[in-house]
Amino acid sequence: MRYGRLTQTAWQRSVRRQLHKRGEDALFAPSPWENVSGLAGRDGDAFLWADACASGSSARTGYYAVLKAAGDLAAKGVCPSCVSVRILFPPGAEEEELREITAGVEDACSRMAMQVTSLQGETVCAAGQMIVSVTAAGRSEMQETGLNQPKAFVQEQQEKLHAAPEQEIVYCGYAGLEGMLRVLDEAREELGTRFVSIFLEQAAGLTRELVTPEQILSLFKDSDAQPRVTAVCQAGSGGILAALWELSEILHTGLETDMQAISIRQETVEICEFYRLNPYQMASAGSFLIVTEDAQAVIEILEKAGARAGRLGVTKAQNARVITSGEEIRYLDRPAPDELALWQAGRHGQMAAK
Repeated sequence: MRYGRLTQTAWQRSVRRQLHKRGEDALFAPSPWENVSGLAGRDGDAFLWADACASGSSARTGYYAVLKAAGDLAAKGVCPSCVSVRILFPPGAEEEELREITAGVEDACSRMAMQVTSLQGETVCAAGQMIVSVTAAGRSEMQETGLNQPKAFVQEQQEKLHAAPEQEIVYCGYAGLEGMLRVLDEAREELGTRFVSIFLEQAAGLTRELVTPEQILSLFKDSDAQPRVTAVCQAGSGGILAALWELSEILHTGLETDMQAISIRQETVEICEFYRLNPYQMASAGSFLIVTEDAQAVIEILEKAGARAGRLGVTKAQNARVITSGEEIRYLDRPAPDELALWQAGRHGQMAAK
């Protein structure tokens, strides 16, 4: 199989037919795109959790796994409260690496107001580089949304999805920012041969521009003034272009988006050019696509919360997935392999050869 996330085709062919429903407590059915699971509680509440995995050689690897899992919960309108972490180390790993990765996980949890409830690790011969798996969990606040039953929570979400055509698409965050930061973490010395130190310091400081769960949850506060939000989808493996494809699949709609409206930092562009990476197809956790009836209201709420957001396009009733760039018009392709994963694979292969 290719690098990055399982393809939709592979999932449908080799996973879907083997999974069977047992019981009525599960809130979500498995799908190629669903990263969140949930169970209905006896008191009319629900508990949701999301899994994420990140691999690499940097001490900050765990930070991005926490960011992705927590963001996926926030996209459901659920505040993540705790995380459990499991780390697989390659042979030869030192205890100092464990100390550093733990610090990165705690840094993420501190920034996002979460608690680590479990952190375990082991060294395995199958791991070529460090692998961090994170599960973030939270309780749905149905009392605040006016829903007092978990099934009503899910039903409302499904009803929203059927109302999606001809709505506006907002992009919150920056394309390829996660991937750029992880490349910088792992190859700062090499990048120093091309860029001055102040540029790299400024690029590293862009961690603050990764959108947090708290900022996304500002869209779900119980208020008559809140705009109707149809869907929220966090970008991840494959970048913003894969996220647009995923969003279209989830909503069963087409879309029309403006490539020039996708926010991207100049630091990301330059570091990606150095390694010949496509930032629009690179890991982008900490950025979100939002479908809404009122893009301007959503943008104002997100900017008030301290996040960068802009109108990207609209959903369409027909199936065509159109991307414009000035006068150029093209159609969105199926998600490509993640550029960060390809870069890491090539780098790991070079190091192994040495």
